[in-house]
Amino acid sequence: MNRRLAGLAAGLAVLLAGPALAVGTAFQQTWHADQAGLPGARAAGQTGSGVKVAVLDSWVDGAHPDFEGRVLPGADCLQASCKPGPAASDACDHGTHVAGTVASSSFGVAPGAQILPVRVLSFNPTSGQCVGRPDDVAAGLRWAVENGARVINLSLGPDVPGLSVSSAIPSAVESAARAGVLVVFSAGNASLPIADSYGDSALIVAATGPSGELATYSQRGAGVDLAAPGGDPRTPNVCTREDCVTSLFPGGRYSVAAGTSMAAPHVSGVAALLFGQDPTRNREQVVARLLDTARPLENAGRGRVDAQAAVGASVVPATQPSIAPAPVAVPPPGEPAPAPAPPVDAAPAPAAAPPAAPGQPVPLPAEVAAPAPIPPAQVPAGTALLAGALVLSAGVGTVVAARSRP
Repeated sequence: MNRRLAGLAAGLAVLLAGPALAVGTAFQQTWHADQAGLPGARAAGQTGSGVKVAVLDSWVDGAHPDFEGRVLPGADCLQASCKPGPAASDACDHGTHVAGTVASSSFGVAPGAQILPVRVLSFNPTSGQCVGRPDDVAAGLRWAVENGARVINLSLGPDVPGLSVSSAIPSAVESAARAGVLVVFSAGNASLPIADSYGDSALIVAATGPSGELATYSQRGAGVDLAAPGGDPRTPNVCTREDCVTSLFPGGRYSVAAGTSMAAPHVSGVAALLFGQDPTRNREQVVARLLDTARPLENAGRGRVDAQAAVGASVVPATQPSIAPAPVAVPPPGEPAPAPAPPVDAAPAPAAAPPAAPGQPVPLPAEVAAPAPIPPAQVPAGTALLAGALVLSAGVGTVVAARSRP
């Protein structure tokens, strides 16, 4: 499985600055949950309970109420030396979004799983980016294996210069596989093609949009093993719950984002469901189950992941009522972001607040072009979508200043 992947292009994220959902909020119906077959898996009682999923990324806000205490202390692996304990917070919010897709109560694939956060990316105030080093990633992989991870998610790429040519990465991935650990990488967003090798034992995940087809920006073809929901904005510079992936944001808040970074944790979460369903399963059996039950999709390896089919569920829950969200307005660069959400114990807002006054949109690179119109997806009634600020990522996990930072 020699990987020839494209470099990661700019991604898209929008902060939902509305009230936080209450602790213990029920699973929220979204287009990406439906597409990945999560309602059926949940109806069958599969949650990935007790399975450790390591998220090698930026810091994770383990105090976010939607994790309900399932984030472990983890480690900070900067400078290729892993120090056990929670990593210090910084301006990077990508890790929290990715971890939320794996295991948050409201939007997680495996809400019973435990997150093992391993920081390998940190904020560089000079460049305004969240970056890391290959040696840090390799050290993080080894630490995660030594500390009980069954699945390791890596939604990163050019944030780590030299990752694609570092021999330390495939070596660490192979070591993880020999230890029975499944390693999942995001495929990358379309950019200049580069040679990329993560080793024969890594699963590489492309992104799909609400239509179920590959997202316009996603890497595809040779080297991709599976696809999963990653979002695909249908209007330039506007990311909504209709077409992007909803997950967590530091400080008890929520955000929507698009990218293969959002796709990989869907697969990691389904892997956690399989390990949780039968703890005696080994890595090879879980990989086979993921591949064999995927829905065929051209240029996406074995196809799009299907959680319901993977766990063998036959129960299909009734569709919940839904409302269509309003687009998120984009303020001009330099203007402040909307006010932070109130405390999590505040009563959730029953409806969306008026959008912020539209301003000059922040231009997206050509690689993240708007796709053709997509039919509206279902959004749970009563979920407030408030105006947010557009945030561009120069690479998955890299945030460029377009709003004030928490």
